[in-house]
Amino acid sequence: GKWRAVALDLDRTTLTSSHTLTPRTLAAIRQVEQAGVQVILATGRPLLSVQPYITELNLQRPVPTVCFNGACAALLDPQAAPHLLLSRGLSRSAAERIIQMCDDRGWCASYCLSRGTSVVPKTELQEEWLRTFEEMEGLEQERLDSASIGELLDVELPLKITALAEEPAQQATKARAMLPPGAAHVVAAEMHIEFIAADVNKGDMLQRLCNDHLGLRVDELVAFGDNFNDIEMLTLAGEGVAVQNARDELKKVANRVSEWSNDEEAVARELERMLESE
Repeated sequence: GKWRAVALDLDRTTLTSSHTLTPRTLAAIRQVEQAGVQVILATGRPLLSVQPYITELNLQRPVPTVCFNGACAALLDPQAAPHLLLSRGLSRSAAERIIQMCDDRGWCASYCLSRGTSVVPKTELQEEWLRTFEEMEGLEQERLDSASIGELLDVELPLKITALAEEPAQQATKARAMLPPGAAHVVAAEMHIEFIAADVNKGDMLQRLCNDHLGLRVDELVAFGDNFNDIEMLTLAGEGVAVQNARDELKKVANRVSEWSNDEEAVARELERMLESE
């Protein structure tokens, strides 16, 4: 066939709005793998919050996964612990500045490592927001009994820092203006802002993963996405497909826009169509 691999974003693309994989989507992804096409996941989610979907998919081979919006790549296995392949975290100086900025602005910041995420909620409201976020991500964060997550800088530098904020797109713009140029890449998400290393994004890590570990070229794959953090990935892919519910900014750079949304099982339908034309 024409395509050797598919790269799937999870939230609001492959998953329904209630963060589930439908039976039709599960079946289509399994069929694609059986047809010899490499299935790759690429998500903003932490490693551990992808694991339940890997278990549910139960594919024949471990699934190469780009997580933390490109800060790391790992092989995820339904039965075994994650095998870390590549990681590119924040520098100490960038992490310090970001934590300070979050404290100054009253944002609840979470410190993300491949093995888990830590947080110090300062108010009842922050704790409430955090619980909503944990539910969405399907991952519990460790509440630290300390003054600041900054204490973790001496233990291990973070892959990313996330900050819960109202109006993430507006706040992300403010955050970019407050950080020195090149300190970090700031991404606006559904209910939070993410800070990752300056040159890190899903597309770049996908390219490294393909070249270094999968023996693939990124132009041999089809990528599906919906949001700002999918722009580089859809641009680099041989074919970049934006789901119907995608942001206009992504639809502009996509090779094409699917006629279906995530809740209409866009990815399943597109993969079925791809298999029929093989």
